[in-house]
Amino acid sequence: MRAVVTGGAGFIGSHLIETLVARGDEVLCIERRGGARGWVAGQPIEFAPVGVDSPDALRRAFEGAATVFHLAALTEARTPAEMYAVNTEGTHRVLQAAAALGTEAPRVILLSSLAALGPCRNGEPLSPDSVPCPLSHYGQSKLLAEAMMHAYADRVPTTILRFPSVYGPRERGVLTFFRLVRRGIALSIGRWDREVSMLYVDDAVQALLGAADAPAAVGRTYCVAHPDPITWSRFADAASAALGRRIVRLSVPVPLARLVAAGAEAQARLRRRAAILNRERMRELTQARWVCDPSRAIAELAFRPGFSIERGTAAAVAWYRQAGWL
Repeated sequence: MRAVVTGGAGFIGSHLIETLVARGDEVLCIERRGGARGWVAGQPIEFAPVGVDSPDALRRAFEGAATVFHLAALTEARTPAEMYAVNTEGTHRVLQAAAALGTEAPRVILLSSLAALGPCRNGEPLSPDSVPCPLSHYGQSKLLAEAMMHAYADRVPTTILRFPSVYGPRERGVLTFFRLVRRGIALSIGRWDREVSMLYVDDAVQALLGAADAPAAVGRTYCVAHPDPITWSRFADAASAALGRRIVRLSVPVPLARLVAAGAEAQARLRRRAAILNRERMRELTQARWVCDPSRAIAELAFRPGFSIERGTAAAVAWYRQAGWL
């Protein structure tokens, strides 16, 4: 099978490409203009730094492909316009390119996010049928990308996967937390009983491949996560066990955290850089519950997540140590 992966040199994309190559697929990785090969350097694949802003270039890249895994996205940007340009308009151009191939259009799988739905409301877990209420420009840009998928569903076979936080080897988002735990400190913003769904990267790859292989997945939307949600306290315990360190739990008051986020956002604006920590991100982080129901994915995609938070955290910590990150 010929597969195209946009954003394939990044965290999730590189794991996906390695699995595709291992099973014998022909792979083309599309990265932003001038982008480096990153984690896929040395893999026996085609590499095209053409970005997602040219439907013609994308159409040529998609010729002969059975599947396009559309992973390219921005999680932070200098302005909201930059985020919509990549996450929403980029998805539109991917679909334009696929539709231009007519009856030879590849299946397009969009890696979306629970941020497109917003947090749980009324205690109910998020599902593919939940009413969306995103809290950030990132979530809104992903929701609009999903709308593009629905708009092209009559011309392109499409599938939408909404992921929670994905962790594992090569991911840097939780690295600061692990480094603090290594020093005996576990940090939370607000309450320790905040509940979230999470997904280990190997399980994320399994879901992406399942969506590509399942005929029933065409035209469907899935929430994908380990079925056992966790509290932030349990995540701290898992990190403590994996690192072999006893921890002291510290909680940053939400008002103080919001003040810090506002300061970080202002500083990034002055430097004309994307703010990794900002007020929207803080608003998402301090919600009481981001839990989803993956039962549709389990039933229709043969999705069998094998990494509990304890197993996944242990595997991630082992990799970070071997790579010299911890």
